[in-house]
Amino acid sequence: MKLKFVAILLSIIVFTQIVCAKDIGTTMFQILQLPANAYDAALANTTGSDELSALSNPALIPFLSRSVTLTHVMFLENMKYSIGNVNVPVTDKSGINFGFCYFDSGKISKTIENGDSYITDGDFNTTDKMFTLSYGKIFKDSFSVGVAIKFIEQKIDDTSYSSFIVGINGLYFFSNNVFCTIGIDNFGSDVKGYSVPTNVYCGLTANVNETTKGVVQLDNYYNESLCELKLAIEKKIDNVSMRFGYVLPTKDYNGTNNSFATNLTLGLGIDFKIFVIDYAWLPKGDLGNVHMFTVRVNF
Repeated sequence: MKLKFVAILLSIIVFTQIVCAKDIGTTMFQILQLPANAYDAALANTTGSDELSALSNPALIPFLSRSVTLTHVMFLENMKYSIGNVNVPVTDKSGINFGFCYFDSGKISKTIENGDSYITDGDFNTTDKMFTLSYGKIFKDSFSVGVAIKFIEQKIDDTSYSSFIVGINGLYFFSNNVFCTIGIDNFGSDVKGYSVPTNVYCGLTANVNETTKGVVQLDNYYNESLCELKLAIEKKIDNVSMRFGYVLPTKDYNGTNNSFATNLTLGLGIDFKIFVIDYAWLPKGDLGNVHMFTVRVNF
């Protein structure tokens, strides 16, 4: 029954991808592609590594305790990016998660054409706000399903756009040490003729031993004709975790691939049981570095 359910879910995802796949183009609401927390970010932005990934994978919500999670990102230039989540168990096999995300580009100079040159004419900024309601439930002891509904609003100067977006995720345990995740994230209709960055993914997580974990995940952003193979490993020493990840694009995006350094992710975590701190470092080449900090309080 469990495997049949997984097969049905996979069939729905594949069918949706075939029907909705498009050529390379511009998608909006790029905030949807940013990591949801420093834990996932350090592990190549995978979404099924551990209970902390429940913030981006609702199928893991039942495994996460009652908690409040706050993430702040020191982004490029003067951009601001913050996320808040509250996870509440409903029963011992289900739970809900409330999330809020805010992105602010800061002031950007307006540039207009003036003959053969360009001049600046004031400033403007862009903001993104996202509210998320997610639910996850365990079926039997080895399979769980999660659903997320997101409302996102983007404002560019005096123009704004908004939309509802959904996601469905599944998780299956082959054993206590090996489980797989599969899902479709950020699925929604076009907004003003622009697609949203929908992602179909499948991942495998394995606990090599009590202190080492490996993750492999394949993502397909079919609206952008972009595939990514994500590889990550986590090593724990007492209550400290060291994380390493690498994103390998399997297709060129607009004819270019990122350099080795910009595909690298690194991070650290300290688990005090009630209080958890995670950090991720994401190099962006000439643009600088991105630093993510996540604090989780369990209660």
